[in-house]
Amino acid sequence: MSGLPVQERPFVFDCEGDDMLGIVHQPGAPARLGLLVVIAGGPQYRAGVGRGMVSMARTLARDGFAVMRFDHRGLGDSAGTFRGFENYAADLQAAVDAFQREVPELEGVVLWGGCDAASGIMIHGHALNGVAALGLGNPWVYIPEIQEAVMQQHYRARLLQWSFWRKLLRFEYNLLDYARGALRKVGDRLGRLTRAAAAQDAGEGGTFVDRMLRGFRQFDGPVLFAISGESMASREFDELIQRDPQWHAAYSRPNCRRVDFPAADQTFSDAASRHSLNAALAQWLRELCGERDQA
Repeated sequence: MSGLPVQERPFVFDCEGDDMLGIVHQPGAPARLGLLVVIAGGPQYRAGVGRGMVSMARTLARDGFAVMRFDHRGLGDSAGTFRGFENYAADLQAAVDAFQREVPELEGVVLWGGCDAASGIMIHGHALNGVAALGLGNPWVYIPEIQEAVMQQHYRARLLQWSFWRKLLRFEYNLLDYARGALRKVGDRLGRLTRAAAAQDAGEGGTFVDRMLRGFRQFDGPVLFAISGESMASREFDELIQRDPQWHAAYSRPNCRRVDFPAADQTFSDAASRHSLNAALAQWLRELCGERDQA
């Protein structure tokens, strides 16, 4: 299907009275499943880090898959207030509905997101109408003891590297800045713990990681995990899976697949990593469409 003519068009759709902006990449004969790209990282917009989401959309559309990018409410060119990944279920449902209206050939929508977008997809995906599968890149989790364990592993490995000692002996590290950074991290950690405890006391269902697990367990469709080898977030996610039996059981289901990208960072920021990720997504989507054809 490579090389099909693709139309890119912007459009406006409604979410609870606010106008949201979307971009659809539509090939002439789209496959039955389309990909909805969910942007991560707070103050971003529909292009993604280094325009990675634009590259993804155009690549997959040339392979025959309709793709939609959009701005959450309060970000980019969308009106309203940004609610964060823990609370944007309405944004996601509005985007799924708008995507299916714009591309009526679609029989289902696959959600894709990385970092905290993957976390939000895991929280909300099971409750959204029209969602057939989830694609998750380096899901972000925050559990203090796991983060501490991963950081210790990282620094122990650095102590064995001559490059670390060479920089240290040449005074290339600003130790004062590192100390200030460590204090800021301690403050951030205490703040997050306080907010999590307050949420539990208020009966809000625990931390966002608890909500991720509940949502993930309730979603019964196919799931693809794209895991970067050079991402601290992916290491924390792997540590969580290894330590927590409930997470391990949910992650080990037959309909969950993992693809590793050893040289990729958290955002797949280099060209080679993006190419590999896009190729893996295209292959997975082709398989999903094939399974639906045989159903």
